[in-house]
Amino acid sequence: MQQPRYALTAIALHWLIAAALAFQIGLGWRMEDLTAATGQFDAYQLHKSIGISILILSCARVLVRWWKPRPAPHADSTWAMLAAKSVHFGLYLFMIGAPLTGWLIVSASKIQVPTLLFGTIPWPHIPGLHGALRAPAHDFAESAHSALAWIGIALFALHVAGALRHQWLLRQALIERMLPAGPGRLSRLGSAISYAAALALMGGAFLAGNGARFTPPTPAPAAVAPIPQAVPVAEPAPPPAPPAEAPAGNSVAAPEAIAENAVEEAVEAHRWAISPGGRLGFTASFTGSPVAGRFTRWDADIRFSSDALDRSDITVRVDMASADTEDASRDETLRGDAFFATGAHARATFRSTRITARGPGRYRASGFLTIKGVRKPMAVDFTLAIQGDRATVSGGGAIDRGDFGIGTGEWEATDRIAGTVAVDFAFTAIRKD
Repeated sequence: MQQPRYALTAIALHWLIAAALAFQIGLGWRMEDLTAATGQFDAYQLHKSIGISILILSCARVLVRWWKPRPAPHADSTWAMLAAKSVHFGLYLFMIGAPLTGWLIVSASKIQVPTLLFGTIPWPHIPGLHGALRAPAHDFAESAHSALAWIGIALFALHVAGALRHQWLLRQALIERMLPAGPGRLSRLGSAISYAAALALMGGAFLAGNGARFTPPTPAPAAVAPIPQAVPVAEPAPPPAPPAEAPAGNSVAAPEAIAENAVEEAVEAHRWAISPGGRLGFTASFTGSPVAGRFTRWDADIRFSSDALDRSDITVRVDMASADTEDASRDETLRGDAFFATGAHARATFRSTRITARGPGRYRASGFLTIKGVRKPMAVDFTLAIQGDRATVSGGGAIDRGDFGIGTGEWEATDRIAGTVAVDFAFTAIRKD
């Protein structure tokens, strides 16, 4: 008995893939007009997510085609049947080849931007694309992807034209096979409504993709770049009591000895422990818009007393893989070789042995910052308020990301990501001694 229509699974996949392809083509054209400031990053992430979805659905469609029985082709001339088979074969190549070449573009890119399908599911890069193979693979994939897009549009038009020919010129039931229910042969009005609905679905999907708007990630309040996690400051010790007046006949050295002993008792810097809940944040400027983040894992060794600044020092250690900008894809990019290269340089450090007073409750810690094995001078300013053994500290500084090789390749120029990155910190600390 001849199968009157396709299986429900095949029908669902057919229309779902068709709508996704129309949306994807519209989105592809839309991306040509986007910049980093108008959501280009998010658009590319969505484009990749839809593309991989099409790849998975198309593979499922091939399996269903082999697994489920399908209606026999309508009788037609030899050339027409050959043309129909060629168009169908080409469509399957397009449905699978376009996502594959897009995947290859991403995998062979100079900047390895991770893919999170719909911002949730990690999708790997194609393995083995290293060294001299990367550039030619990327160039080939880019050319093939662009060509396949235009070929796919042409095949889509031929597919629709062939369906209309069968339905209206040859008076053969065709769209009925791709409807989940209904009569085996629709009336002229029913056929017209069905084709209009199908074309409206495709047109609507295309317009949705072409008109999609993307909002760049909303940055947190101004803060700035990564690092110096500053100094909790100790409560100033009371000034030493003035030496007692020496009795007559005493050696003149006696008052000097007393003063020296008093100073020795006051010079030791206190040790401080940072309390949980502190913030070490950074803010960069991406196409003029601030993008803020923080490091969720960092610690510090702090010795500080306002009356013993010459014996005060600070060492801050930052786990660079803990960078969090509230965007998983962007955070993965930051961990990559072009930015923090956390695989080879997991930790950044700030070390200061020169702390100077800048005013009441205000200080500057000057030292050296090391990121990705590069050591550069850096200073951070901070304010301090103390109650008992508890110190409250906040402050910030700035670095030039180019000094540390943060942002290489296409990200090296400062027209998209500004060179200056700000650092901010705020925490409380408890005196340990």
